[in-house]
Amino acid sequence: FVLVGHKWDLVAERSVSAEEAGHLAATLGMAFMETLAHSNINVELAFQTLAGGIQQAVGQGVLAPHQGYDGIRLISSQSHQQPLAQREPWECCQC
Repeated sequence: FVLVGHKWDLVAERSVSAEEAGHLAATLGMAFMETLAHSNINVELAFQTLAGGIQQAVGQGVLAPHQGYDGIRLISSQSHQQPLAQREPWECCQC
């Protein structure tokens, strides 16, 4: 699991501080990061962190994929040359 705080630039409107969220994430044994989508800050990192955790859990046998499923594959961001607006909704990643 990854706890993601979004719109980190709106500090005055926060209900939870970054410190409190980080502490909660650590207590629950998960990663925490803040993102800012319109500036693309940490958005890809959040997905990579989650996918990497899933891949590790599958590799350790903690998670078992359904039969016939090959598992999780991380691909480099450089392979995503087509802008998101021109993609079909299901083309966001290759999992």
